[in-house]
Amino acid sequence: CMSLSAVVRTDSLKGRRGRLPSKPKQPPDTSPVSLITSLVRAHIDSIPSATKLDYSKFQESAPCPFEKEDSVDVQQFYDLLTGSMDVIRKWAEKIQGFAELPKEDQDLLLESAFLELFILRLAYRSKPEEGKLIFCNGVVLHRQQCVRGFGEWIDAILEFSQSLHRMSVDVPSFSCLAALVIITDRHGLKEPKRVEELQNRIVSCLKDHVAAAGAEPGRPGCLSKLLGKLPELRSLCTQGLQRIFYLKLEDLVPPPPIVDKIFMDTLPF
Repeated sequence: CMSLSAVVRTDSLKGRRGRLPSKPKQPPDTSPVSLITSLVRAHIDSIPSATKLDYSKFQESAPCPFEKEDSVDVQQFYDLLTGSMDVIRKWAEKIQGFAELPKEDQDLLLESAFLELFILRLAYRSKPEEGKLIFCNGVVLHRQQCVRGFGEWIDAILEFSQSLHRMSVDVPSFSCLAALVIITDRHGLKEPKRVEELQNRIVSCLKDHVAAAGAEPGRPGCLSKLLGKLPELRSLCTQGLQRIFYLKLEDLVPPPPIVDKIFMDTLPF
């Protein structure tokens, strides 16, 4: 039994040789809801599943952190960085509007923001109160296992992690914050205007989300606190570059090409 609406619809097409009118092409949905949904999806797709974390290397009692790093520590440090690069690249490609930017701009944005994103994502996933660090590939290591490779940088990351956890940042807010780390003005962009437009849309999304969520008691100025994390990240990034510089001088293990390139291109000192 056909519905009345179906009868009306087909009847109105008589005399058109049976062809349905073609639908006008829909432009990509650029509404704030669509953008924040895509950012959340990109984030969720890029994090290791909580049920599949790799504890095979986890040890709470690691070698004495005061001993000098050896080649194994340095190799582990570089492996964790390069493994994160692939995950972060795939995440970035899912940010609405990122893939439409010129390839040169995509690479510049990604490489410029990589260390900041590595820190931010690691800090959000990890459990600082337990000294557990959860990396992009799902590997879980104790702080003690990272000290010799990361040096003092690891404690700065854990401190940042604690401050982030105290803010109780929800996934949509975090997804916007991470996107703002990469979607920002960088020297040498071919199309800075497009990057700025995308950045403004993400900021609007974040503002709308925070306003809709409602300021909870004890959390005044939530938006300004969130955005205040961006300069903190830049400072932590400089510490990371200093660590890479130190390890390059030690010359125990040559840095992978991508780490070397990021180091040379983003050197602020």
